[in-house]
Amino acid sequence: MARQVFISFRFSDGVEYKENLCELFDQDDDVIDCSEEEDRSDMSDETIQKYLYKKLKSTSVTIVLLTPNAIEYNKDYTGKYDDWMYDELRYSLEDRENNNTNGAVAIYTEDSKKLLITTSIHKCNICKKDTTVSSILDTNNLVRKNMMNIKDNYKKHKCYNLFDSLEDSYISLISYDEFISDINKYIENAISKKERRDEFKLVKRM
Repeated sequence: MARQVFISFRFSDGVEYKENLCELFDQDDDVIDCSEEEDRSDMSDETIQKYLYKKLKSTSVTIVLLTPNAIEYNKDYTGKYDDWMYDELRYSLEDRENNNTNGAVAIYTEDSKKLLITTSIHKCNICKKDTTVSSILDTNNLVRKNMMNIKDNYKKHKCYNLFDSLEDSYISLISYDEFISDINKYIENAISKKERRDEFKLVKRM
């Protein structure tokens, strides 16, 4: 069955990546692109909410494009989040009437990698191995709040403080090149976690 997806992206530095993804989806019978580029600058919060609810209703996976300008959310003069990408993801994660929580996957571009990931050597007392691991930096983003959030009883990686990159985060962080090399793999992974979302400590709002 074809999966319907919604792409959340920052127009200022993400539109080219978004268009490339849409072209790939157009060539794939297993993926239906439900993204949009509607100008919402003059819409009220209530109108935006209704618009996104309607748009997201038909989708099962939200793809978040993490370009450098998309890593931190914008705020208004009062300090309240005022960011379309925040709205798109939090509405995607809501479980409401006639619309279940979406699966989600975050794709980072090469120029945003250094803002998201560091590497280090992990010395594990359980498996007694030294492993090179990726550490995810703490960012002001709802994607980050839904990483490494598997409940203890369901954790796949049994070593202390190590997490399986695909199974132990509700929103996995995948490089752009990895994602486009096997699109269906990552979309199906997001769907599988959506179907067992009770195994995760979901954060739906910041």
